[in-house]
Amino acid sequence: MKRMFTALLLAFALPLAAQESAKQEPPTRFAFFTVGQLVQHSTKAKAIFSELENLQKSLNDALKAKGAEGQKIQQQLQGSTLSEQGRDALKKQLRDIEIDYKKLQEDSQEQFGKVQQKVMGQIFQQVGPLIENLAKERKLQVVLSGESAQAGQLIHWADEKWVQEFTLEIAKRLDASPAVAAAAKPAAVPPAAAKKPAVKKP
Repeated sequence: MKRMFTALLLAFALPLAAQESAKQEPPTRFAFFTVGQLVQHSTKAKAIFSELENLQKSLNDALKAKGAEGQKIQQQLQGSTLSEQGRDALKKQLRDIEIDYKKLQEDSQEQFGKVQQKVMGQIFQQVGPLIENLAKERKLQVVLSGESAQAGQLIHWADEKWVQEFTLEIAKRLDASPAVAAAAKPAAVPPAAAKKPAVKKP
């Protein structure tokens, strides 16, 4: 009888011990940080990011200009008064434009990638310590990428206000921190881009 009583005590004690152990373990704490949201709400981050935006506009304008050039040639080819020799010359000109357009696209992507890497490096050089300090203040265990969350790669649902709160606090701290160097002037369009911007055949 005494053994049975002891066994019952143990049976009740084990779940209680497990509950106590679970209570002692700190809950997982994390937050999201989103670069896009930071740029939207931080004056300093926006100034750094402007270099990439200006470059993108320059490259897009060059591509549009080359595209318009190709469309003009295509319209000329549709004319019925062209001689065979004139038509052949326009076709060759259009092929050259298409080659130039493809090269311009490749050069633009390469340049954009380099400037993007540089700009993101500058931003994280400024906010990296702020993220670490705020995470330690709040006793967080991990800070996740908000971009991935928005793309649905990490979670299926989240409180949007809560997801944004950490980045908003970082934006405030960034703007309150000592001034950073002014953003560099927009990178120039590559020579190939300036020379020849184009459009593919319809």
